Amino acid sequence: MSHIIDSEFYGGSWCTPEMREVFDDRKRYQRWLDIEVVLAGVQAGLGVIPKEAAAEIKAKAHVEELDTDFIKDELAKTGHSLVPLLKAVQKRCEGNLGEYIHYGPTTQDIEDTGGVLEMKDASKLIFRDLAKLESTLLKLSARYESFPMAGRTHNQQGLPITLGLKFANWAAELRRGMERVKDMQKRVFVGMLHGGTGTMAGLGEQAYPTAEAVMKELGLALPPTGWGSARDIVAEYQTVLGLLAGTVGRIANEIFQLARTEIGEFQEPLGEHYVGSSTMPHKRNPEVTEFVVAMTRVVMSNVQLALQSMVAEHERDTRAWRLDWHSIPESSMMLHKALSALVFVVDGLVIDEARITENLDMLHGMLFSEALMFQLGKKVGKQTAHHLIRDTILAATAPKGKTFRELLFENPDIAANLTKDELNELMDYSKHIGQSVRQVHDVIATAKTLGATDEEFLQC
Repeated sequence: MSHIIDSEFYGGSWCTPEMREVFDDRKRYQRWLDIEVVLAGVQAGLGVIPKEAAAEIKAKAHVEELDTDFIKDELAKTGHSLVPLLKAVQKRCEGNLGEYIHYGPTTQDIEDTGGVLEMKDASKLIFRDLAKLESTLLKLSARYESFPMAGRTHNQQGLPITLGLKFANWAAELRRGMERVKDMQKRVFVGMLHGGTGTMAGLGEQAYPTAEAVMKELGLALPPTGWGSARDIVAEYQTVLGLLAGTVGRIANEIFQLARTEIGEFQEPLGEHYVGSSTMPHKRNPEVTEFVVAMTRVVMSNVQLALQSMVAEHERDTRAWRLDWHSIPESSMMLHKALSALVFVVDGLVIDEARITENLDMLHGMLFSEALMFQLGKKVGKQTAHHLIRDTILAATAPKGKTFRELLFENPDIAANLTKDELNELMDYSKHIGQSVRQVHDVIATAKTLGATDEEFLQC
């Protein structure tokens, strides 16, 4: 085993079957051959090569019919990533017709264009599952739009929010990521057929008609110039994946944290064969979300590799684009697995509403400190009110002392300016969720508006 994704036993935990298929060795070879077939067909139509040559190449350019032992042997001898494959096709072609395969382009033209087709297919799988996750989060946002829970800052309880706002916040970030995926198609889904140094000289006088027709048939755009050493196209794809991984990782980590024993507000759904701890049967470990976080860290770290590949020499530098062969499949596979796992968790997320409410009152009213300060400040001034509330909080945190709520009612400076009825009315969590509901509605509306072009992207 050279990589955990390829492990006979553990590979399925790091990659989905769908994404594995996108980057399958034989499928990659077939992509390259398909590009060569399209090129030959276009050139035959333009009179560049004989029509019978294009027909013969099309008939014989099938990986499953090639001599793979020959290809492997030639790869070992030459170290060239494409020529052995082309030779295997040429061997099968009748007469001298195989001579016309790969007529004009350079190796990187074929392999980078094939790589773009891989990224296109991979991005659609990722986008599809992002949409599934967003849909579930939007439903949860609406259901819990006004359900109060403790908002936390600096790992401590801060002010009340709503559970719906938390879900909406996740959904909003997901949608921004989805729009990035859709937007990158204008720059990333472009092929290359520009030859050794980018002049297109190898395609002769029919260079532009050839390249335009090939890209149209492949469903890609033709860029205004070749990008052999301009790796921003690939770097953008991997940067977008890195951003998506950060979003997926943040959501998973939050679920992971809220599942801890001391909080207990969320729990992962139990799978049919859930085990938990091998030595502590009482534990309900959030294993899926912690695994998701681990995989997203790999994807984010690969962004650095992609950015490093942008510094390339002259018109072609193999040191740059060979990095893609490692990082693009790895990032695509791990992100899709992490995303599909998170879809499973959120679809079946166990929400303990009673525990959320119990935790909300854990500080016996201290979460109202801001509202109390501003209300009291109308009578005594904001700074004075801050000191009064702060002193009361300090007293309430003393060991075995009275609760914050009790001390508020007993403080003469506070009692002189706020009645017990006013305090009781003020200390109602539902009245301190600010614009949470409005924000939930805005997120749902934005998703609906922007989502109108989702299907168009998936069909491109």
